[in-house]
Amino acid sequence: MALTRDQVRAAHLALNRFGLGARPGGIRRIAADPRAALLEEMSTPRVALIAQRRLPGYVEACQAVHTSFEAEDRIKERELTARLAKHMEPEIGFVERLVLFFSNHFSMSINKDGAIRATIGQLERDVIRPHVLGRFEDMLLGVMEHPAMVAFLDNASSIGPNSPIGRSWGAGLNMNLAREILELHTLGVGGGYGEGDVAALAAIISGWSYVRGWEAQYRLNGGNRRNRGQFIYRDDWHEPGAQSVLGRSYAQPGIRQGRAVLTDLARHPSTAQFLAFKLVRHFLTDTPTPDLVDPLAEAFRRSDGSLRAVARALVELPQAWTLPATKLRTPYELQVAEMRATGRTYDPKERWPFTEPLRALRHLPWERGPPDGYTEDSAYWMSPDSMRIRVETAQLNAWALQRIRNYRRRPMELARSLFDAALSGPSREAIAAAPDQLRGIATVFMIPEFQRR
Repeated sequence: MALTRDQVRAAHLALNRFGLGARPGGIRRIAADPRAALLEEMSTPRVALIAQRRLPGYVEACQAVHTSFEAEDRIKERELTARLAKHMEPEIGFVERLVLFFSNHFSMSINKDGAIRATIGQLERDVIRPHVLGRFEDMLLGVMEHPAMVAFLDNASSIGPNSPIGRSWGAGLNMNLAREILELHTLGVGGGYGEGDVAALAAIISGWSYVRGWEAQYRLNGGNRRNRGQFIYRDDWHEPGAQSVLGRSYAQPGIRQGRAVLTDLARHPSTAQFLAFKLVRHFLTDTPTPDLVDPLAEAFRRSDGSLRAVARALVELPQAWTLPATKLRTPYELQVAEMRATGRTYDPKERWPFTEPLRALRHLPWERGPPDGYTEDSAYWMSPDSMRIRVETAQLNAWALQRIRNYRRRPMELARSLFDAALSGPSREAIAAAPDQLRGIATVFMIPEFQRR
């Protein structure tokens, strides 16, 4: 049955704007109702979960913390392999995009500490994924009570100055985690907090730490062989007394004080607005406007922070299906889209065609140094040097397909299977003008229909 242009365009948007990129024939498989296909993916049981028994659980991942770089890196590589395999499974990949969004929202770098390198994949798999269509509150609490985040934002040695250990050691607070919780993870800049709120929150989460290798080895500060690398709350490091954040007093005992603040921050109207803005910028446009942001923020507030409700509101935005495709795929998204288009996965020992372009473009997974995450601004990825590397990456991947996987599909056949009638005349001409298969496949990877979403 022939598809209408409107059906093809909507299916193309579903697969690329919302998803990870089309697999051959994907447009025809969802063209009858692309919106329904997105909502159906969200409703699929366990859609976000990675079920691999050989991946380490929390305790096992933590046991590798501060043992050796090699042990920590082996776990990280296993997690990346599982992540990439999961990207290949869904027809659209909308939920996978949401996982990537929230993983970047809580951005960390494995290069700062072995605790992050060993456990960040487990955090994404066991904290981000189970809650990506659940309540934001549960995700926030899970991330903040995880050794990776505690290590990354220097809360492991944050000690209340009036706590027993603070008075004994003359130790004090570290403000980093508290500041980024407010600025990057919940309210956002301009969300209504001040320096006093940062200081109060730092006091509230003092004693939130993890068992470092030397603490486990020498059985210090509550550490031992069994809880190596794990999150630990140290009551004798916690600043005593009530604290006020955003004008509200918190006097709960122990760790409950921090959990109470995080719960309120997760439900705050500024958090709803901030997350809605970021989601619109990620999926739709570099310049979000109130008519795009407000419906998502309202869905967040109305549903008590349900990320499923927010995702549905995004899909149901009329503008999501009419805005031009001006967003440039990030380098990581582009590499994944090429994998899905060709059905190719890399052996972990031969993953250099995937990782080295990302290294050159400074977009390796879990390696963003500052805590603000990789940028969503398309202009950042469009510098002359970046565009040159994109061309070289397309050529490299086309070469790897032929030399490593003996890929023989014709370029025009591949393009039509991915884009159907959404393939423009100029793109068809560019592909047809390629002198050989290798450069033809590289051209498919570089046309606007592939690069933009």
